Amino acid sequence: MKLVDLPGVGSRIRERLLEQYGDEEKALQAVLDADVAGLCRALSERQALLLVQHAQGLKYAVTPEQFLATDEAARIQQMLISRLAGLAHTEYARLKIGTLFASSSAELLAENRKTAIAAKQAAEKMQGQGLEVLLKKIRPLREKAATRVRERAVAATSTEAFQRLKARGLDRLIDLHLAESPAELMDLAKSYSHVCLVGEEMDGPAETEPAESLEEWYLVPEAVLGFYKENLECLLAAARAAGKLQDAGVSGFAGWESLEILLRRLNESGDREGERLDRLAARLGGCVSEAASWANEELKRKIEKSSLTLGGTDLLLVMSRGEGVRELLELQMKDVFTEVLRQAKARATSELELAGAETVWLDEIFSAQVCYPLELDRQALRSFEQEIRSRREGRALKARRENARALQDKKGAASALIHALMEFDYAYALGRFALEENLTFPEIAPEPCLSFQEGRHLFLDRPDPVSYSLGEKDHAEKVALLSGVNSGGKTSLLDLVAQIVILAHMGLPVPARACRLSLFEEFYYFSKSRGTLSAGAFETAMKKFAVVENEKRKLVLADELEAITEPGASARIIACMLDELNRRGCVAIFVSHLAEDVRRFAETPVRVDGIEAEGLDENNNLRVSRSPRYNYLAKSTPELILDRLVRSAKGPEREFYARLLAKFK
Repeated sequence: MKLVDLPGVGSRIRERLLEQYGDEEKALQAVLDADVAGLCRALSERQALLLVQHAQGLKYAVTPEQFLATDEAARIQQMLISRLAGLAHTEYARLKIGTLFASSSAELLAENRKTAIAAKQAAEKMQGQGLEVLLKKIRPLREKAATRVRERAVAATSTEAFQRLKARGLDRLIDLHLAESPAELMDLAKSYSHVCLVGEEMDGPAETEPAESLEEWYLVPEAVLGFYKENLECLLAAARAAGKLQDAGVSGFAGWESLEILLRRLNESGDREGERLDRLAARLGGCVSEAASWANEELKRKIEKSSLTLGGTDLLLVMSRGEGVRELLELQMKDVFTEVLRQAKARATSELELAGAETVWLDEIFSAQVCYPLELDRQALRSFEQEIRSRREGRALKARRENARALQDKKGAASALIHALMEFDYAYALGRFALEENLTFPEIAPEPCLSFQEGRHLFLDRPDPVSYSLGEKDHAEKVALLSGVNSGGKTSLLDLVAQIVILAHMGLPVPARACRLSLFEEFYYFSKSRGTLSAGAFETAMKKFAVVENEKRKLVLADELEAITEPGASARIIACMLDELNRRGCVAIFVSHLAEDVRRFAETPVRVDGIEAEGLDENNNLRVSRSPRYNYLAKSTPELILDRLVRSAKGPEREFYARLLAKFK
């Protein structure tokens, strides 16, 4: 198979797919794998869905439109798909659910059924495990251009080494320099917190480091780690979800523990010294300035309270030489200054959590010369900040290298885990649907039939269970007219039959306690007509109904076709259609208020079933048995409606309704 073999794929769409996936084989595999999310990056959602559906159809010799022969049938299938998609947690699963379609292919049905059975079992295992919260965080992994590293640099000691690194594109990730002398290397070290030296060893400052490896994880670990940090929340959720699935015994999710450990290490520093250096670097300048301000305020306060006493000898020295006053002042204030300076450095030491020889830097930063205001050595402060940055970067770089080395070959595994979880989410939605709606897998029968017990309409609140059967041992007739009271549930029964038949032909479980049906080649559902049709519209309707004439095994549902023209003609048309379906062994249910007339005009035996109102309850609501009575003509019982009006009305209106009701006695 080639891309152009798929319906709707022309040269333009083929070019888009090749651009997205790289080559035809990968693009075709994406279509066959139902990667709708990936296809949507090149095509519209509708195009992607149709492409996948037609590819599935080619595989099983069917088309997506082949089974559903009317718009009403297609509408109900879309409602079921939307209900299923609402249970998906990932966009991938939602889109893949959209590729499901009902068909007459026993092979496709069996394939989907196998998936649905496993999905239901997995959903049972995962109930109450909190998996849904994790699945909501799963999404396709993002590939983002690596952020350029600016606080470090790589220096090559030769032109050859420089060109090799540049050819690898390293200059797009980190500053790359050519340093052929110690002086050049010294200049670089002043501009960066760390310089990695590639090539022959060269004497340089402490900020330089001979490279032990030329691989990306060593020179620029951020380029490796960027992918994981960009997707960290998703990957951590995926690792936890895989762990839950493995613990629950769901197959396919073992062996991800090592990836989770690496991701947790990436997310949690655990380096207390590195954290201390981070705090120190962030607070150093401000804390030193605050300590100096405190010292100046304290000196001012103490000096203002002090007095200077000169002895006779000191006074003669000052008067005879005119100098020595400053020295005398410093001498008398030295003890005060020394004590204030000690306290200021102690405050800074405590605030900054200084350790070991770091306290010596404060002796450099705070001048020991007696003066007011206290002066700071800004050059010493900058040197201390540079040392802290270098130490901090050295520790962080070591940790990043360890993580990058461990994760450099795990990208494929991470992508595979995400894909496995998105595929699981697709199946999990099917499984949750089966559990939450209490669905049952139907028995597939060889002969044309449709039978179910305690079926439940999926789109009604608190629906009454309904049972019905055609073509089975106890109810062998395959064609039936359904009569009965208005609002009794005849249309709802047709909708329920449509839901059961469509889900069964998707290979999915159905909303019934038990179900047995045959595979049909086509499914027709003619919904209720809105009033009598004009001559042109009537002709169009007749052409539409004529499609049931073919020899294919089919199921036909029709709701009050008599509205298309006058009652006498309608009864004849319905009778003719039922005769044709009967002769071909098809299964059909027609809702009609003309059951007696239709049966009179029919040339073949037509079973008439009825949904009958049993009366009014205490709130004047109709009490109806929703399951049809077999071989029973039910009236639409207008007398019950009139009875309700008599009970609820007052005055003259009540008398009018009572006179009408008397006509039915």
